[in-house]
Amino acid sequence: MIYWHVGGTKEDLFAEISASITGSLSASLDDGMPWDSRLRQVFRNYRTLVHRHPAVAPLLGAQMKSNGVANLDWVETILTALEEGGYRGDALRPAFNVLVGGLAGFVTMELAPAPVTRPGSDSGKWQALFAERVGQIDPQRYPLTARALPDISNRIFVLRWQNGADIPYGDSFELLLDLLIEGLKARAPTEPT
Repeated sequence: MIYWHVGGTKEDLFAEISASITGSLSASLDDGMPWDSRLRQVFRNYRTLVHRHPAVAPLLGAQMKSNGVANLDWVETILTALEEGGYRGDALRPAFNVLVGGLAGFVTMELAPAPVTRPGSDSGKWQALFAERVGQIDPQRYPLTARALPDISNRIFVLRWQNGADIPYGDSFELLLDLLIEGLKARAPTEPT
């Protein structure tokens, strides 16, 4: 296995892969930016970088193996912005978790891979079958869902057969980013600095 050749454990390799994404997130940030603008930019940068390498999304968002001190630049950037936004002491913890869990989790879901098919099988068959099933949703039983299908089919979590690498969810990500940051601003326990 490759991680034996680079030294360390599999967990070390996962942490280094994670750090290769998170380590550059704050490089382009202007220290003079307001804290909320800095947070918006760092999470936009995160999404952009993960979209360049969508296969790492499950590793970053769903594997604790990717945690570690290699991610400290990202952690420091987020904590600094939150502190400037009025979050100090124990209030930093839930604010940090909401941002990282919500936004990194969103990207993980957006780029979730299709079900693994058997070697030699046609992965397009699953997509075609899923699309067909969505198209057959019973309007008597699920009237709102059936009416909304032209707008949501293959464009919302749960009722999609392609991931965000093929059909990006940029407007949904921006909405979540706005909701989280504006919510943090409204609930800041102390005055921003």
